[in-house]
Amino acid sequence: MTEKQSHPFLRDTYAGRSVKSACGITIDIGRQRLTAKDLKGLFKLAEEKGVLEANAKMRSGEIVNESEHRPALHTALRDTSVSAPFHKEVTEALNHLCNFAEDVRSGLFCGCRGDAITDIINIGIGGSEMGPRAVWHALRYVQPSICLHFLSAADGVLFDRIVSGLNPFKTLVVVSSKSFGTRETMVNAAAVDQWLLDAGITGKDRNHHMVVVSAKRDAAEQMNLPEANLFPIWDWVGGRFSVWSSIGLPCAVALGPEVFRQLLAGAHAMDAHVADAPTEDNLALILALLSYRNAQEGVATHCFLPYDERLRTMVFWLQQLEMESLGKSTAIDGSRVACRTGQGVWGGHGNESQHSFYQWLREGTASSSVDLCWCEKPGHRHADLHRVLIANAKAQAEALVTRDPTDEFSNAVTTISIDELTPARLGALMALYEHKTTMLGTLFGINPFDQPGVELGKKLSRSAEATFAAH
Repeated sequence: MTEKQSHPFLRDTYAGRSVKSACGITIDIGRQRLTAKDLKGLFKLAEEKGVLEANAKMRSGEIVNESEHRPALHTALRDTSVSAPFHKEVTEALNHLCNFAEDVRSGLFCGCRGDAITDIINIGIGGSEMGPRAVWHALRYVQPSICLHFLSAADGVLFDRIVSGLNPFKTLVVVSSKSFGTRETMVNAAAVDQWLLDAGITGKDRNHHMVVVSAKRDAAEQMNLPEANLFPIWDWVGGRFSVWSSIGLPCAVALGPEVFRQLLAGAHAMDAHVADAPTEDNLALILALLSYRNAQEGVATHCFLPYDERLRTMVFWLQQLEMESLGKSTAIDGSRVACRTGQGVWGGHGNESQHSFYQWLREGTASSSVDLCWCEKPGHRHADLHRVLIANAKAQAEALVTRDPTDEFSNAVTTISIDELTPARLGALMALYEHKTTMLGTLFGINPFDQPGVELGKKLSRSAEATFAAH
């Protein structure tokens, strides 16, 4: 008979050291399936592969996106120090964004008839939609004075559902596309522009209702808008890392520029932690190493389970962040990657998911890694509801790992608790996962900043559309 392999808990050999904290975020890795010796080996691997050195090169502005010969400087977007790369340009763009947001909120910038802006339609897809959506859903007010709507897919049903309830004279349209050539975004922009025209908003009146976010300096001109309606981004900011840039404009308007600045400050605080923390206390490095090990051990999926309504849409942002960055089979040098790269990322609201797919996690014939996430302080006044919610989160963290340690299948669980979901804490959480992802790129030996498969899909879609039009 084949001897069963044991899947020990880290907490059994790493007692008292499995809980780490930074920036108001606490992770408990004690339910991961490895020993202290294994973890020590992972720290050594990180040193051998130069993970922290690679992270420092990224933050300093060196060329790390080698296939596109660009730096990846999303961290510079939240660094206010004068020594930060592109400090002048970033500061000017941020001030432009925040000043505009304040103008809209105060009524200084208004609709063509003098109406206050009450709704924003964000037209964008991928990183131009998922980051802003995650921020908006997490931080939106119970009764917002400005509502934010997301038009991403080229789907007429979605279009109709959004515009049917809006007054065009009280609506601001934000067209976000780094290339200003993304097909879904441009066809949606044309449809919304027609909606404005049908309402009688023509000529210079459109200037009061539409702005563009793009790396293309003639993007405003392409939309027959003045240059003042352009909010720039840079080619050294990847879409899935871009919420800190002008891509976050709709959030700054809907939530307020100070909220947006706090979001950036929280992300920068996590950047500082990653740069300065000792290896064994570095939250991003620890999460990256555990994900690397789980992938190599054949754990093909990673499940993000927030026990907080405000974090529900982070699942989709995280899905794009990790899977678009790490779904690669070719190494930086062009060779075939020898190891398993990345995991399939999925999830849902934790409490709801207990009554949906937890059965599969608990007793199914597969192993998964899991992040259970909750906030210690509620974002509401309903103490009884919060008590039940957090009790479920903490109970399920244990329930998901109750299998026999010699079972063929086992789950590896990390809990992530946030003291309070402020804009700064949200920024820190999102930056934590960004650093985890880029560090995994170094561990796997791949470029986490390009997306050749996505670009191929765009090319084939254009070809298919041309064929469809011809018939």
